Amino acid sequence: MQLREMTENDLPQVLELQRELAFQDWNEKQFLSEIHASYAFCVICEDACGVVDSRSRLLGYAIFHLLGPDSELLSIATRQSVQRKGIGTLLLNAGLDKLTERDDQCFLEVRDGNTKARRFYEKHGFTLYNVRKKYYTDGEDAALYKYSKAETSSKQNSSAIESSQNGHDKP
Repeated sequence: MQLREMTENDLPQVLELQRELAFQDWNEKQFLSEIHASYAFCVICEDACGVVDSRSRLLGYAIFHLLGPDSELLSIATRQSVQRKGIGTLLLNAGLDKLTERDDQCFLEVRDGNTKARRFYEKHGFTLYNVRKKYYTDGEDAALYKYSKAETSSKQNSSAIESSQNGHDKP
């Protein structure tokens, strides 16, 4: 598996994946706009050898807006056949690694009822900070999440210190 920036040549597979998952309805023009935006980071994960998923080399993608201290995850998707295999984590971390300053943050919104996605984001350090009532056209609420590089680093350091004090550190 390899990560690389999305190009126009990837769009047929990206659009196919989006149709497979049926979770958003971006069109080719919207993806092109993101690919060419100077503030966007569009990354894909692909199976360079074609052994993970025989149908497509594209395993997933993520699109971030990198806007200085306040970035946003616009979209992240992985093929159903490879979900829960770490690809979403690779894609998410690729964008979060672009947060360069200690006080940088990343925001996202997700359907309130999408518990699978919400657990994924919470597992990776995102915290719920607000809810937008009836945000989606079908009336569903949007759960708003925030990732703070400083808060996540602080929690990781506290966990490491606690583990060390309890004798759980391993060489």
